[in-house]
Order: sequence, then C-alpha cells, then structure tokens
Amino acid sequence: MNVSFNELKSMSKGAARGAGFDWGYAEEISFAVVWLAKNGYNSATTLLTFLDNKTIYPPTNINENIWTNDKGDLDPIKTGVALLDLNISKTIVLKGIFLPLLIVPFVSQLKNVMLLEGNNLKLVAENGFFDSKVKYLPARADVLKISSTQGTQVFNKIGEYPLTKRCEVDNDVWNRLKEFTYRTYAPVTDESRMLGAGSGLSDND
Repeated sequence: MNVSFNELKSMSKGAARGAGFDWGYAEEISFAVVWLAKNGYNSATTLLTFLDNKTIYPPTNINENIWTNDKGDLDPIKTGVALLDLNISKTIVLKGIFLPLLIVPFVSQLKNVMLLEGNNLKLVAENGFFDSKVKYLPARADVLKISSTQGTQVFNKIGEYPLTKRCEVDNDVWNRLKEFTYRTYAPVTDESRMLGAGSGLSDND
C-alpha cells in the first residue's frame, strides 16, 4: 500500500508506544523510520523487526571509545541518540549492535562526514544523507566502527535524493503495525459506552 510520510510517522510512533516505549523514545523511532523511508529503504519492515525484539540495551560507557553493554546487543536508537547528544567526532567502536540500519539517520545528522564500517558494511554519512549504493544492511553487526572522515572514500558523491511525499509499505507489515497501535487504546467499559457519542444519555435534567 502507498502511504504518506506523515502517515508513516504517526503509525511508527503509535506502534512504538504500543510496544511499550515512552513517547519521547517513540518520537526518535519514528524519526529514524521516516528518514530511512525518504532515502528509499523499506523501514516499516525494519521497524517491525525492531519492535519484536526486547533484548537490546543502551550503551553503558558512552564516555569511552568502545561502546558496549554486558547484557547484550546495543539498541540502535538509544545509541544513535547518544551519538547526537555528545556530537561525536572521534572514532567510536560499537560492540554488538542490533539492526545497524537504524543508527544511520542519527549518524547522518552529525556535523562531520562520518564513515561507518563493519560486517561487510561500509558507507559514508554526510549532511543528512548517506551513500545510496548501500541498500541492505545486516540484521546485526558484531563490530561497527564510526569515525570522522574527509569524504575521500571511493563512493559516489553524496547528494540530496529526490524526496517524494509517499512510500510503499507491505499490507501485512502495515496491519502488524496497526496491531501494536491498538494496544495504546483504552479498553471499552460499560461506563465508557454509556458516556460515548450516540449513547442517548444526557446529564441535563
């Protein structure tokens, strides 16, 4: 199905909230999903994979050069937000990160041209965009190195992609995201039915 980016943002945010994340975190998730969709990626499917995983963690040592969490794989959203908050320009090594594609929107917002390398992955992020030849990223990276570069890598020149206002999402994926959003709705009770629109009841005597 064909949806607008505004629809995708709203659905992503609602699905994240339905999956148990707070609204601030859901906002960061929706930013990453829409950014990737604008750059031609099937990010709605990636979002589903993300929401179905409950065993990822924020980095515990963000003041160091190697970021890890002893409990398990790193959360790409919380890791990306940490990179932005610290305005990272030095080399950072992430040890074990889930869905590395989701960290790219945040890395691309850093002021320096950044190089990401790991698990047969190599791309440059610059000025809100990244190398368009990279279309498939691994579901997990054992090691992901993020470093500042002068942009002299053997990539095509990064330019602004022609952005449309809509994207394609598989029907099954959209319906699954809807199921997550339904969890945010208040359950129907006898009282809410009586007070709802069309109940025919009035407080006026």
